[in-house]
Amino acid sequence: MTLEFKHFDTRLNQWIYTDGDTKNPHSILTEKLDNTLLEFYFPDQQFSFGHIDEHSNAEDLRNHPDGHTLLLSSKTRLLYGQPECLEVINKLCPDRKDRGAYGSIFLGGCKNSLYEELNILVVDDSQEIGENGGIINREEAFKLVGDCYGQISTELYDKLTKREEQSDKSYRVIQHRFGWAETSGEDTKYRFGKGTLRPHKLDNLEYINPNNKPKIDILLPLSSFKGTDKDCPGGPSKPQIQPGLYRQKIWLGEKSQSERGKTAISQLLASFPQGIKDFTEELEAQSKKLAEMQSDPRKVAQLYCDKYEKRKAFTEEQKASLQQTITEQVADGTLVKQLELLTWNKEREEVQINDELDEFPKEDLLTYRLIKADLISGHNQLLETEKVRKELSRFVQNEWRDIAIGRTLTFDRAMIIPSKELKNGEICVPWFDNGEKVLNFRSPFLNSNGLCVSTNKLVEDRLSPDGTNLKGIIVVNDEDHKRIAQRIAALQAQGIDTREINPAETESERQGRDFDGDCIGVARASLYPNLTAEAEYRNQPENAYAPTVKLKKQSFYDPSNGTQPPFEEIAIHMSDSISVGVINNQVTALEALESEIEILKIYGTPEQKSEYLDKVANHYQGLFEAENYQKPKPIREEYRPYIQDFVTLAQAPRTPEIIQQAMETNRQMYRIMIEEGCYQNQIAVDLFKSSKTPEMGLIRENNRYLYREVPYIKDKKLRTIYLDEGIKTTGYSPVELLINQTNKYFQSSQLESRPIVQFQDLFRGVEFTPQQRLEAVAAKFEFDRFFNAAVRMDIKRETEPGPSAIIQTTQGTQIEVTNLTRYRHPLIWKAQTINLKLDSAPAWERSHTIIAVAQINNELQQFEIKHATKIVNFKNVKKEDY
Repeated sequence: MTLEFKHFDTRLNQWIYTDGDTKNPHSILTEKLDNTLLEFYFPDQQFSFGHIDEHSNAEDLRNHPDGHTLLLSSKTRLLYGQPECLEVINKLCPDRKDRGAYGSIFLGGCKNSLYEELNILVVDDSQEIGENGGIINREEAFKLVGDCYGQISTELYDKLTKREEQSDKSYRVIQHRFGWAETSGEDTKYRFGKGTLRPHKLDNLEYINPNNKPKIDILLPLSSFKGTDKDCPGGPSKPQIQPGLYRQKIWLGEKSQSERGKTAISQLLASFPQGIKDFTEELEAQSKKLAEMQSDPRKVAQLYCDKYEKRKAFTEEQKASLQQTITEQVADGTLVKQLELLTWNKEREEVQINDELDEFPKEDLLTYRLIKADLISGHNQLLETEKVRKELSRFVQNEWRDIAIGRTLTFDRAMIIPSKELKNGEICVPWFDNGEKVLNFRSPFLNSNGLCVSTNKLVEDRLSPDGTNLKGIIVVNDEDHKRIAQRIAALQAQGIDTREINPAETESERQGRDFDGDCIGVARASLYPNLTAEAEYRNQPENAYAPTVKLKKQSFYDPSNGTQPPFEEIAIHMSDSISVGVINNQVTALEALESEIEILKIYGTPEQKSEYLDKVANHYQGLFEAENYQKPKPIREEYRPYIQDFVTLAQAPRTPEIIQQAMETNRQMYRIMIEEGCYQNQIAVDLFKSSKTPEMGLIRENNRYLYREVPYIKDKKLRTIYLDEGIKTTGYSPVELLINQTNKYFQSSQLESRPIVQFQDLFRGVEFTPQQRLEAVAAKFEFDRFFNAAVRMDIKRETEPGPSAIIQTTQGTQIEVTNLTRYRHPLIWKAQTINLKLDSAPAWERSHTIIAVAQINNELQQFEIKHATKIVNFKNVKKEDY
């Protein structure tokens, strides 16, 4: 099953054409999605995706070339369809916020799916009672579910995953999507949801009534069901489904299966100034190795292949098999045919920095095979072609960057499921030994509270139906405060002396765990003694950060009358993809500066400590001066005492005690700012599920109190970094120390490609006609034209995002005006005539020397665009033209 979606620009209200030819319907940008819940509900409908930017408004979202309406959103992904679809959408999501909060459930493609009548046991997982309608023992039911976590019978698992057709028949946990209609069975409401399912023998359950043992195909927790309107002031029109057994025809999709992989730990490093001692030698060795090999394309190619195989988690058997396959493909010409389909990779120098080590893009598999084949053959000729040289040069550049920021440091990663056999502080990593300490964290990582040191305990929940370990899973505890308190009380009632206390945060709360497909990273604590000791110290109650408060999701209902705003307004609210990044960057900078204090206190010389006090004191003095400006900038009262105390201490005689006291004062202020940043970040993360917005004004204000920027946070994403020079550092934070170490070994890559003429001997005896030569030249010309246009668009997009306008004067001169979204003039999109004036750009407009000041004639009224937009392209423009 496949749906095809056309893409359009919501502001321009027109389709997006890949070749710019608006008269060619075949060039409209399209996308295909397979096995979606959306297609199950609307099998014969046409849909499209609308594009927006940070300046879009709700009115823009009412546009559509064919008059369709906005149905669902998933952050910036907007789904449009026929207005008649709204009847079903409103039944699925009577609370309009759920059309944005859970849009991804409908749009996510699945590997496999089925539509069958099944017996579904719904269990209440929100309390310990395990209520399930009196079908099976409550305690047993409670143990089989968790937050979005349930069970699937082995028979249904085999059918859904097509297990018998797979060469690897190992059992894995599946991430799923499901849905049914109001006429599909015993439940008479539209239902949909998501979660994970563990394959389990459901024919051995402990039934309450021995005379009533119905077959059960799936156990679903209440938390997997989405789309109720429980917050409606007048009462829900679609209450949550009740626990019990339902005979239901259900669409069930397998989105993915649990898989063991690797995750980078670079996001941890800023928080653990002592912990980085475990990694400095390893990173230094990587730097030395890269410096020694980077001028030899054979060594770089081998490293490229090694990294690919490592990230793909190839076993030695798989490596040997793949090598044999490549050798055979070279011999029979299959690889050559594949290479004919290989397209160039846009020649871009930038690679996204993402702290999850996901698989290489699919197109890189063929590049890998090409390089691997050349290494296997021993000819090493293709390594010096321009295509491969650029690929290897990009690889070397990113290796330097990854080593510098610690991204080459990894933990194991796998999908988490819960177990009631585990208590807070325990974990079950099947491939670790029973009883050993385990470091574990979940991405995104906000502060040191999120790094747990747990004890490994092997429990039955790790086992598959055939008694072997489930593949790609880690079992964690999901104890809440109530259960912890009950367990402690039970031990004390038995006279057992326990020193355990109910913590301020459980491990689940510290990592924000749920079980709808989340993964965590784990490592043996014994491998990292400094990191382990620091994590244990920092998470003692007196040293830990205050828990990050997670607010209840706020709906958009008006409490006075129960109405909701139009979904277009809600979708704009939920499309904010900037706030999380801004807040995360600030929290990371604060953690780096807090760790810098720790490093200076322990390892800094008296001169370095004194210099630190001077820099911070001078910055704080400037803040006090700013309070007396004509437009004063007052210091927040929460931080004034810390700033004042620091300045006072910095002005006192600098004894070691005074210096320590001053630095500790600054550290305490940074901790409070980190806690506030984490709270605002949690609000930002929940933007697509809640009406509450983060206070970005506070985040911007807090930036004023940082005595310096932490440059690597932004510079690591620059496309030029580690081409000719490394990331610059300005202080002593943990990652900056690692960067300094890497920079000592960095040198620009010396890989070179040989002139293509040197490969002519490979083609001796190859005959071609003049017509074939002309066709090849024409194809190259066409490729160069499109490629050069794409490069120009990439460069333009950096400084001039969004659509542009082509304005033609009465004399026939054409002028392109860009950055239209920046100035937010509502009538520019509807203008038919514009009075345009050319003027010199102000000094802050570095990239352009001319700007356009425009008046728009619309309905006999004049409107001026302040500072107007920048002209980026003009031909034969003369002042007398205007």
